[in-house]
Amino acid sequence: MPDQSHVGRRYEAGGQLVDAGAADAFARAIAGSGEVLSPGTVPPTYAAFYCLFPTLYQLFSDAEVGVNLAGLVHGEQSFEWPTPVRAGDVVDATAVIASVEEKRGMTFLGIEHEARRQDGETVCRGRSLMIIR
Repeated sequence: MPDQSHVGRRYEAGGQLVDAGAADAFARAIAGSGEVLSPGTVPPTYAAFYCLFPTLYQLFSDAEVGVNLAGLVHGEQSFEWPTPVRAGDVVDATAVIASVEEKRGMTFLGIEHEARRQDGETVCRGRSLMIIR
């Protein structure tokens, strides 16, 4: 189970390609029956693929941290996009355990996320709060 000794633990996933075809398919999927407003652009929520998934996979499979996925609840999440990400960009994603707190028999795991293009420009920054029962 995560504890204070895990604060600062860093997970890195370099070389994440923002694939134009996958981003377009994602945009069409979230548009539903509506029209994709800006064909060829990358929807902000596509950050799940290039920023969250590759780093959270590492965190959740880190045996030393020991996240119990059966008891995991996604508490909250926020993002900002200081610079737009573009199809074809290659980004390096990181996640850092920012906080671990025990409350009412549950563990609150705060995670900070960031994705930077290889030129150093930040394209996504975010925070997640995971609650583990």
